[in-house]
Amino acid sequence: MTKIKTIFDWVKQMSYDKESWSSFSNEEHEIFNNFMINKIISMNPNYIELVAEIQEHQLPKQRLYEFYCKTLPKQKFFNKYVKPTKQQYVKEVLSLLSEYFQISTREVLDYCNIMTQQDVTIILQQLGKEEKEIKKLLK
Repeated sequence: MTKIKTIFDWVKQMSYDKESWSSFSNEEHEIFNNFMINKIISMNPNYIELVAEIQEHQLPKQRLYEFYCKTLPKQKFFNKYVKPTKQQYVKEVLSLLSEYFQISTREVLDYCNIMTQQDVTIILQQLGKEEKEIKKLLK
């Protein structure tokens, strides 16, 4: 029996090993996360529609595991995990942007998704920050 240590081990189980859900410990069951499983599987273009369809049903962990075991072909495959590319800013920068736009810091996070680092630099300059301080804030 394979020991499950990561979410990627679960994906391997569903796509290749296909052991019974009951063969895993409670600790291993805790590692299983529906959202992350669906996200990783959907990174394979062949399974995007399948994942989109199954997500609507919000199955319990065991049912989702069993579904993928029966549905995915028995083969090893590599799904490149795509990490978010949006810029992460320190709280001080978010606070300054919130002040500048006169909105909440939660709303500023949405703005950050469409602003470039150059946009943020210009705003910080308009708020009177020196170039040296801006570089430190944007590390």
